[in-house]
Amino acid sequence: MPESVVASDLRTRYAFALQGRFPELSVEQLRLDLKSGGDIVVVEWNEWQALFPRSEGGAEQLAAVAAVMPHLRGFLSPAIPLWDVSSDGVDWSRSWRAARLPEGRPLHPELIVDQNRERLVRELAGFFHELHSFSVERARSLGAASFRSWRDEHEALARRAQTLLRPLLSWSEMTWARRWWSRFLDDQSIWNHEPALIHGGIDAECLLVDPLVRELTAVTSWQRVRVADPALDFAALVDAYGADLGWRIVEHYGSLGSVADASLFRRIRLQQTVRRFREVVAAADRDGPESEAMTEAIKRLR
Repeated sequence: MPESVVASDLRTRYAFALQGRFPELSVEQLRLDLKSGGDIVVVEWNEWQALFPRSEGGAEQLAAVAAVMPHLRGFLSPAIPLWDVSSDGVDWSRSWRAARLPEGRPLHPELIVDQNRERLVRELAGFFHELHSFSVERARSLGAASFRSWRDEHEALARRAQTLLRPLLSWSEMTWARRWWSRFLDDQSIWNHEPALIHGGIDAECLLVDPLVRELTAVTSWQRVRVADPALDFAALVDAYGADLGWRIVEHYGSLGSVADASLFRRIRLQQTVRRFREVVAAADRDGPESEAMTEAIKRLR
């Protein structure tokens, strides 16, 4: 089914669900994020954002997000949204959470110039230092996904990605993919390190800055918050802003007292490759294995 048809159907359904709390809301106002895939759909209108689960797992993650976020308010320097408006549906398919979004302009790469680069390095490093210092035990008690499931998710990703790629890659490319995943999954340094509470969805759209002075003011898109490897946040950061700025942020993160050793740098590089495999799976699930998006994802993997 074309994505436009799916989006239209979902907008109608979500508008109906939200209108009990937001009676002035119309279908045309809703903007859906279907590109990221996953078990949670992000819906935005005006200054509001709502999260809808697409599965029982998504509903569990949504409940964890709503539970964890109030405890991060005040612990983190940037402002964060709080999903304090919720449906009371018992059925997961009828549940949702809504929050008013913080003000700010997305930190697109072109906004980073010589005059604000070093300040943003300090602010972003400080944000990750604060977030990754949050008590893992407390996060788990609030429902954040455990690090124990992290390896299982990677094994599932490896199987899914290789199944999709088998008819699309050459024999030598598939041999490389199988060997890469075998080495990755057998590498104990990937699994034997201290996990942390991570954002899990870092990109240029979720880091908001003041429109005038371009200081970091807020961080949004917390629907993937969980206990996992801090390298995942930094791999996304390097993808968003390039290696030069990304590595400088990681180095400053270490100067604040967080662990930024050779193992972290190595895991960041490996997680960048994992991200390429995730993009292949997301493109196939969203647009199909023969789609242009899939072709582009394979190019990035190569």
